Amino acid sequence: MTRDTTPTDRTEPQRSHSRRRVLALGATVGVGALGGCLTDSGEGAPDDGSESGAGGGGSDGGDGAAPSLPTVEDPPAATYVPTHFEAMRRLDPVEAGDYRLEPMLTYPHRFWNVTGDRIEAAEPTDDHDIHLMVTVRDAETGRILPADTGLRVTVGREGESGTPHTPWPMVSQEMGFHFGDNLSLDGDGTYEATVRVGAVDARKTGSFTGRFAEPATGSFAFEYSRAFRESVIDGIAYVQEESDWGARGALSNGSLGGDGGRSYGDADHGGSDHVDAQRQDAERDHRGEPRWEARVGDRRYGTYWRPPGEGELPPAAHLPGRLQGEPVVGDALLATSLLPPGSRFVDGDERYLLVSPRTPYNRSMLPMAALDYAVRRDGATVASGALDPALDGGVGYHYGTALDGVESGDSVTLSVTTAPNVSRHAGYETALLETGDASLTAKVPK
Repeated sequence: MTRDTTPTDRTEPQRSHSRRRVLALGATVGVGALGGCLTDSGEGAPDDGSESGAGGGGSDGGDGAAPSLPTVEDPPAATYVPTHFEAMRRLDPVEAGDYRLEPMLTYPHRFWNVTGDRIEAAEPTDDHDIHLMVTVRDAETGRILPADTGLRVTVGREGESGTPHTPWPMVSQEMGFHFGDNLSLDGDGTYEATVRVGAVDARKTGSFTGRFAEPATGSFAFEYSRAFRESVIDGIAYVQEESDWGARGALSNGSLGGDGGRSYGDADHGGSDHVDAQRQDAERDHRGEPRWEARVGDRRYGTYWRPPGEGELPPAAHLPGRLQGEPVVGDALLATSLLPPGSRFVDGDERYLLVSPRTPYNRSMLPMAALDYAVRRDGATVASGALDPALDGGVGYHYGTALDGVESGDSVTLSVTTAPNVSRHAGYETALLETGDASLTAKVPK
């Protein structure tokens, strides 16, 4: 894949692909939900000849096939705006120990798996009936968890033994971090799904200390029906400005809401160490380009600045300690902060180097990566090592290490040695893949 890393300017022609498309996803869809609600329907499907209802038959005879959805050809090597917003059914949340599970169901569709430095498209087949997704949250605060030991789902007809599946850890512009996969069913009817969540292996700090140490199980039911298959197709919302298809930007994250304490504000907003989030390059994105915003009905997309309540992770300026910067490696932002001695993140009197990798614009977490650091002074290395995964009640998922002896003016190198090995929905599959280094100059308050 040829990677275009040249920044674009919104005021200039941005894409050579214009209206070029690839028709995809000719597979049968499935699943209606008990207790769920359909996402708002979109408007303005393209009239260029892309057909809805095309594709092969599923296990029940194929009476409601997935649309042949247009996709962006030759997207940039960056986070980009796909051609459409997905339509899905959200089911009622399920409590499972320390966790709250949020199931979502839609038609089968393409996603991309990442293993090491390889990325491969996972195409839906005629045997697939649904795309099942589960977001795992903290039951107390509603914050999204990485559940990095995995998740297992067993799906079968009501009252019958089911088939076990291991969904992929995924990142999506609309759903954020979650688990998902295309699954096959056995015709219309009522199905039961049992979800087992493993313990979180990452080090826990703050209000998460001692939690998420045991596996937990929760169940939910749903209806697979023709009505659902038709409703999710009708609910697709197309990005109407085709000049925005493939533009650098992102769809808004619809999985986040105002309940459950999901807004972040962990930093001390007084004092010299705090940087006002509203002034942090609010008019330009991480590439230095002017921000922009567009809408499809009540859905937004673009590079506009999301407030604290519209992201899985806090804005960089809301991280505790002194913000060191937000360097970029492969379109992933590495929000970096240096905490004072004796914080809740360390056992002794050391400082704490905190690195919070996130997607641009939506601030979704990027787990399953590997990061190293090195601190140099006058050409000599004074500290180096790996950054360890950690999960904190106020900061969320991040990587960090205790750090002693760092001084202002020291050079801090962050090295992404393994890119996030999470699967991606459209808009992320050409981004967040690179390894490499980023450098900062340490700013240590006296």
